[in-house]
Amino acid sequence: MENFNQHIKEMSQHLNISKEEVHNLFLDLADEFLMDYAGNANAAKIWKATPKFWLWWQQMWRNRDKMILKRYPERLTGKNTLSLYSVWQNPKYNDIKPTCVVYEAFIRTLKQKKILLKQLI
Repeated sequence: MENFNQHIKEMSQHLNISKEEVHNLFLDLADEFLMDYAGNANAAKIWKATPKFWLWWQQMWRNRDKMILKRYPERLTGKNTLSLYSVWQNPKYNDIKPTCVVYEAFIRTLKQKKILLKQLI
């Protein structure tokens, strides 16, 4: 997570927005993605409890940031920068799904907590 915190700091400087705004967007869009992907709040909670999900989500975030930095290598300024960044990072506009490794970790989390998939639906 330390490297990711450094990444957030660098992106906040590049985008001229606070680290808190970048971090909050990271978490908010994870919530939005999970509600859409999982289909309900209970399943989303299990996904959030899966460490592999967060590693995968960080990697997806970094990959999109790399594309943003490649396209806009100069420091961005302006009052709409956070809005633009939220669109660029929004999973609705990026066709992503957790990998098999992440999904298997989700299943292991269910088993550890003794939760049946039927309970989530």
